[in-house]
Amino acid sequence: MRVLSRRAEPDLAVRVAGEPDRGVPVVLVHGMASDHSTWRPLAASLRRQGRGVISVDLRGHGRSGRPEGPYRLDDFRDDLVYVLDNLGIHVADVVGHSLGAHTALRLAMYEPSRVRRMVLEEVPPMPRDEADLSEGIAMKATLGEQIRGFVALARNPWPVIRFDGRMGDEIVAEFDVCAPEWWSELPRVTASTMVISGGERSFLPPHHLRTVSEALPDSRFVTLDAGHSVHRDRGAEFIQHVEAFLGR
Repeated sequence: MRVLSRRAEPDLAVRVAGEPDRGVPVVLVHGMASDHSTWRPLAASLRRQGRGVISVDLRGHGRSGRPEGPYRLDDFRDDLVYVLDNLGIHVADVVGHSLGAHTALRLAMYEPSRVRRMVLEEVPPMPRDEADLSEGIAMKATLGEQIRGFVALARNPWPVIRFDGRMGDEIVAEFDVCAPEWWSELPRVTASTMVISGGERSFLPPHHLRTVSEALPDSRFVTLDAGHSVHRDRGAEFIQHVEAFLGR
C-alpha cells in the first residue's frame, strides 16, 4: 500500500498496480466497512488486460486515517480528487460499490471531465422529497446479506476491525435529508455509466437505482439478483459485465 500523507486531512492509503499514467486507469472504491481488498478479483482481472488499477481505502477505512471532525459525503469525493491529483491522473474509469459508488458519482458530478466511464454498483441515491423519506430506506443489510457478510468477515476480518464505527450514524444522517439539488446535478455527468442493481434481494429498491440511471445522460441499467454485494456474491458475472463495459 502507498500512503498519501496530508497535514490538514486524513492520510489516504491506495494500492497502485500497473502503470496508471499509461492509458486510462481504473479507480476502485469500496463500500462502507470494507476496504480495497474487496476488489482483489476484479483488480487482478483488470491487470491481466493491461489496465492500471488504483484501489482506494476511503477515510476511516483500511489503512487510511480518520478525521478529527465528522464524516461528510463531500469529503469522500474530495479525497478521490486528491488521489487523482497526487497520482497525476487527469481522467479515469471508476468502479464503486454502495458508499463508494455514491462517492464516485459525486466525483463525476463535481469534475465531469475526470471520469470517462463509471460503474455504480448498488449506489444509494439521495432522497428527492418527503415521499422518498417516508419509504424508510435504511442502509442496513437484509438477513441473507448479513449471513453472507459473516462468512466474508470470517475469511477476512481486517476491514471491519479497521473501520471507524462512528461513521455509520453520521453518513446515514445525510441520507435522511431531502436533497433535490443532488438530482438536479445528475445531468452534469458526462461519463458513460452502468448502474448495477442487486435486485429485490437488496435493501435498496431497484426502482430507485433505475431512476438514477434514467436521470444520467448516458447510462445503462443492469440487474444481477445477488443482494447488496453483487461483486462479492456474483463475482464472475460482475467482472464480466464490468470488463465488457469499460473496454480497454
